[in-house]
Amino acid sequence: MKNICLFSFVVVALAFAGCSKTNNGPSNTASVMFVNGCNGSSNIDTKIGGTKLTSASNIAYFNNSGYQTVTAGTGVSVNYYLTNQGTPLCNGTPTFAAGSHYSVFAGGIITAPTFVVTTDDVTAPAAGKAKVRFINLSSEALNESFYIGSSKLDSNISPGSYSGFSEVTATTGVQVLIQDPAQPTPVGADREPTVACRQDIYHYA
Repeated sequence: MKNICLFSFVVVALAFAGCSKTNNGPSNTASVMFVNGCNGSSNIDTKIGGTKLTSASNIAYFNNSGYQTVTAGTGVSVNYYLTNQGTPLCNGTPTFAAGSHYSVFAGGIITAPTFVVTTDDVTAPAAGKAKVRFINLSSEALNESFYIGSSKLDSNISPGSYSGFSEVTATTGVQVLIQDPAQPTPVGADREPTVACRQDIYHYA
């Protein structure tokens, strides 16, 4: 289960996971994490093929379900609904390969939600290293660069897309910076307490 570590800023957030994961479900299943990163939303429920997934429901904003076992297939119907109202939020039909891991994000803003699916590399990093990636869930039309400390790990990450994992030195007090290459002023920056194991960094405002 991925543990979410929340910070008191609005641009960047860091999610911590175990250093490695395995799919312990049946051979025809994938492991899928459902994440509520939709700005302005209340809690959300998940439906797979029209059936409510109880273990991935009532997900608060900027929280997740942990990895859930989902039947693998092509064009799997995934729908997010607002828990209290029962109204649709966003949806998609991703492909889930058996034995693989994925994260499915409700992103954007409640008036213009987005549906983002990532393929997750759950292998452990090298000793003394951490694996990090950036996911652009912003509702703004920003193509963003992603820095850990002074090192640029990726650039021009458009809304609804994400970087690959990069290995960096596991440390404490590292600065995370997000910047639109077309703008000299950083979109967001903050100093985090720890970079370890496998972590996702989101721009969700």
